[in-house]
Amino acid sequence: MLLFFLWISVPVLAQTGRIAGRISSAVDNEPLPGTNVIIRGSLLGAATDLGGEYYIDRVPARAVTLEALNIGFQPKRKTIIVTPGETVQVDFQLQPKVHKSPEIVVTGTKRASRKMDSPVTIATISEDQIRLRNPVTIADVLPYESGVQIIDGQLNIRGSSGYARGAGSRVQILVDGFPAIAFDNGAIYWDAIPAQNIERIEILKGPGSALYGSSAMGGVVNIITRQITSTRKSDVTLGGGIYAKPGDERQVWTDRPMLQEDWRVQHEQRFGRLGFALGVGQSISSGYRQNGWYRRTLLNGRLEYALPDNRSLMSRILYINDSHGSFTQWCSSIKPFHTPLNTVDDQVLTNKLQWSTLYNHIVSARHSRQLRLNVFRTSFDNDMASNTSAATSQTFSGEVQLDYRPGESHYLTAGLDAGINQVRSDIWGDRRGTDLALFLQNEMNILTLIGLTGGLRWDIHRIDDASIQSKVNPKFGLTLKLLEQLTLRGSLGWAFRAPVAAEMFIETQQYLFQVKPNPDLQSETSIAGEVGLYWQTYFLTLDAAIFHSHYEQLIEPILDPDDQKIQFRNITEAVIQGAEITVDWKWPFIPASSRVSYTYIDPRDLTADDVLAYRHHHSLVISEQLILSDRLSLGIDYRYLSKMARVQLFPENSKTGADQRVPIHLFGGFCNINLNKSLNLSLSVENLFQYNYVMVERNMGPLRLVKLRMNYAF
Repeated sequence: MLLFFLWISVPVLAQTGRIAGRISSAVDNEPLPGTNVIIRGSLLGAATDLGGEYYIDRVPARAVTLEALNIGFQPKRKTIIVTPGETVQVDFQLQPKVHKSPEIVVTGTKRASRKMDSPVTIATISEDQIRLRNPVTIADVLPYESGVQIIDGQLNIRGSSGYARGAGSRVQILVDGFPAIAFDNGAIYWDAIPAQNIERIEILKGPGSALYGSSAMGGVVNIITRQITSTRKSDVTLGGGIYAKPGDERQVWTDRPMLQEDWRVQHEQRFGRLGFALGVGQSISSGYRQNGWYRRTLLNGRLEYALPDNRSLMSRILYINDSHGSFTQWCSSIKPFHTPLNTVDDQVLTNKLQWSTLYNHIVSARHSRQLRLNVFRTSFDNDMASNTSAATSQTFSGEVQLDYRPGESHYLTAGLDAGINQVRSDIWGDRRGTDLALFLQNEMNILTLIGLTGGLRWDIHRIDDASIQSKVNPKFGLTLKLLEQLTLRGSLGWAFRAPVAAEMFIETQQYLFQVKPNPDLQSETSIAGEVGLYWQTYFLTLDAAIFHSHYEQLIEPILDPDDQKIQFRNITEAVIQGAEITVDWKWPFIPASSRVSYTYIDPRDLTADDVLAYRHHHSLVISEQLILSDRLSLGIDYRYLSKMARVQLFPENSKTGADQRVPIHLFGGFCNINLNKSLNLSLSVENLFQYNYVMVERNMGPLRLVKLRMNYAF
């Protein structure tokens, strides 16, 4: 009833005016498109277009403070007086800053807020960082963030996920706030978003179920795509790469070059209030190991329409057709890049479609509302020696979100989230799932120094006619602003993850492994807390945290000794605790910047009184970047992961040396050349020194890969 009242309520009409202006660089007076302009203490704001212009309607007639925020520039504020019925012109000239990290994030609170004000750790990857590393998918970028690893395609934040062999994810994946995880097996489709379309990536570390429900138990990755700012723009991207051959001739599985190639064409245009973008592309690779080939075709579209009275509509569609080989484990330790002979022809065909629509209405400076609709459909067709299987999964979901500001330093966010899930499969049957949730979050500042956050989400989850699983997940947060650039934070949150259909009902054989169903599987739960600080100056940015998480009924694949079949069970109680620190700084007297990120975790399996499997105790990332001019930048990266202390299926044999696990040392480099305003070249190298390591049991990590990409914009 409260949500309905807030949705239909009409605010008291007040005298309002309009703010308009232009934002440019203080260095060359060039316009700065995509700059956020917000009115502090309200929900009103705007982003600049290609010419750096912006406007904000229905601004209350009083003194207001505007703040201009752009990733590559120092934020700037101005206080003005708005006159009823008139337009106030407010222009900004912004100074460049050293560390190009986003000032505004949306993942922690479901609204635009300053990163410094967040009570939880939120890491950000900017568009520049993505472009420099020349990725094929975002999975190539995420491991450069502290505490984030991808193990054979499965995402792991602060050790929360480990490796579940393709079923389920304890990290929620969002695209512009819309869920993008398949209902049937909880798989993450990394190729679903072209890297060229990403504005930034936000990573919430720790439980996010109080806002995002199931699958956010270990964190949230929110991929923010670029808005349409150009009146007219076209992009053509051509790229290619080549893998190095293994050093041992016995390990070489092909006489042909192991190549990777991709192309992409995109056009965007704006006609007054209407903007659209359409792109198509393809990626092809032989892979670095036998049967590691893939062919992906991607089509994406975006439509934006600015309605009168601070209303907007955005609709986005993505479609991918993907066929690829399947590599389960190596042929032998002597031939680790060969697949067993009977699996040479194994292949998988998948299709993914996501259609998302967002309606946003800023009713007044104190009241806004959003409506989200999302369709996510996936299908796969396995053609393998051990089995042939197929599944089609689709999710229809909708969300109503209301934001209200009772006072200048007080925010209320409430919402209703509902979804219907369907799957048809020959390995886990025809299933139907239903999700319903209510959430409420209250944020307030005391004396401008102390920020308090309280949130609560009630989720109802059901599959078929099984019993209803109901979970209430609260969270609490605190920020203490010691200085203008220094904030202490603390948080405590509850989270859960409902099992996916594959974990409950799967019955199949994959190579040597037989899997049986467990329809009585229950939800996983956790309680997690952290204490941290965030400090940012012109030359230095420091983000540090100490965290502790307690998990119950973790779902793990267990080998049943009675029939030698694998079954997913609620078997593990665990504790993961640790610390992480990320430091960015600019070197004096030289045009260079550095980044060091270190994470330590202590993952304990309390049930087995042992270390949790598939976790690295230590992870370290060091990045150096040298900006020689506006047109040329160079960089080098080093990533380290300590040896996995424990695995599940093939433990290390100390006598024979079989299935040996080693620490991981990976070097990479990149070079970015802007030949002119239209033409850009990117050269990158991954695994520069050809380091051989096991990614997961009997699966070797990628060999050295040299990539070259050209982008031409006109």
